[in-house]
Amino acid sequence: MSGYAGIELIDPTERLKQHVLTKELWQKLRELGLKTGDKGIINGIFYSKSYEQAKVLKASFNDWDVSIQEQKEDLSQIIQITTPISRLSIEALLELTDVFLIVAAETDTKFDGLELEVNKIKRLNTPWWKFW
Repeated sequence: MSGYAGIELIDPTERLKQHVLTKELWQKLRELGLKTGDKGIINGIFYSKSYEQAKVLKASFNDWDVSIQEQKEDLSQIIQITTPISRLSIEALLELTDVFLIVAAETDTKFDGLELEVNKIKRLNTPWWKFW
């Protein structure tokens, strides 16, 4: 189990489910040619029932890019948290999943999973000799 403060707040079943999804995502990325150590930008997707919850979540990540989109049909919010450029690995993705699950538990929001844009990752990792 992770050593992060607040890890005990996470439902173990939800954590296991998110870890399985994260491992499947990593496997798919590997099949698409990405490798450990490649640079990438990771998006975490959250849902909240109110704008106030979304603002509290956003305040937890003031150094990262956070966008909030209101859903018109039920007034819920979709929050996307975008990391700075990072080196990718299964360990990094699993740890980020734990951090996002902890923050979701602390802010009464729902963490829905990670997203990565493969084309953006490939552009970030283009060998220098392909620039000319």
